[in-house]
Amino acid sequence: MTLYLPIATSPGGTFGALSLGAAPPIAGRPGGTPANGGATTGTPGSPGGPQGGQPSGAFGSQMFIILIAVFGFMIIMSMMTGRREKKKREQMLSAITRHDRVQTVGGILGTVVEVRDDEIVLKVDEATNTRIHFARTAVQTVLKKGPESRESRTEEPAEAGARA
Repeated sequence: MTLYLPIATSPGGTFGALSLGAAPPIAGRPGGTPANGGATTGTPGSPGGPQGGQPSGAFGSQMFIILIAVFGFMIIMSMMTGRREKKKREQMLSAITRHDRVQTVGGILGTVVEVRDDEIVLKVDEATNTRIHFARTAVQTVLKKGPESRESRTEEPAEAGARA
């Protein structure tokens, strides 16, 4: 059996061809013919090809479905984690009060002197009374809550009203 594969073609015919000789005889078979009756190509439906046209091996359609499911799970979990961290940060920024010790994203440490809507004022040096204005979102962490807690702030107006 000889198989001819064209290497280069032109309108007038082929310039060259690659000739492959017949397959070597298989040991133990009379005449060296393959067990499938001489079919050497694997076309679907033929005795030598995959049965039913289904992909064979471990990377079939089931593996693809599992891969898509795992990828989807990872995306959903990352979205949930991002929402949780965003909510926690918003809660931390809204709870900043006077006398809290904070660190900014630039690494500046200071004590909160004044809190406005979108801005805070930090005292960064006690000796020179240096104060710097920052956006509220520039706060990275609250290092230490000040002595003035929410409970004491709610009690002060009641005491002030009782004294008057």
